[in-house]
Amino acid sequence: MFSLLDFPADVIDPDQKDLMAVRRVNDRWIVRGLLREHAADYIDHLEKTDPERLKRTCNLVMGLIRHHRQEVEDPKALFYAGLFSLATEQEIETYLSDHYLTGAVSSLLQGNHDKMATLPNSARPLAQMLARKIGEYMQRQRNAKC
Repeated sequence: MFSLLDFPADVIDPDQKDLMAVRRVNDRWIVRGLLREHAADYIDHLEKTDPERLKRTCNLVMGLIRHHRQEVEDPKALFYAGLFSLATEQEIETYLSDHYLTGAVSSLLQGNHDKMATLPNSARPLAQMLARKIGEYMQRQRNAKC
């Protein structure tokens, strides 16, 4: 595996840098079930079908981690919820059907509360907090561009 340090900074496109970082984090973290594989498949899917959304997604994920990492007990939940934050309902079904927390957060960001019922009561506050932090971060990003 290579490091971003292996390349001169001026050679790496900032968007590619975020994509490389997202892939590296996903490859290295220990997660439950097949979340790592499903996330990699989702990234590959976006790379083929919607590179612009992939770019926005990677920028969002890395920004979330930089700004909120210390505020959450486990940054993995924030990372994966951010990764799927721009997913469509179909993509949520395809890639997150076995990953209830991340699927619930992604659906909440779409305005769909149905998947909250799949979570135990003890996980619902975490899902709501993640959706709130991601939504607030996305709003700040939109406001900064205006």
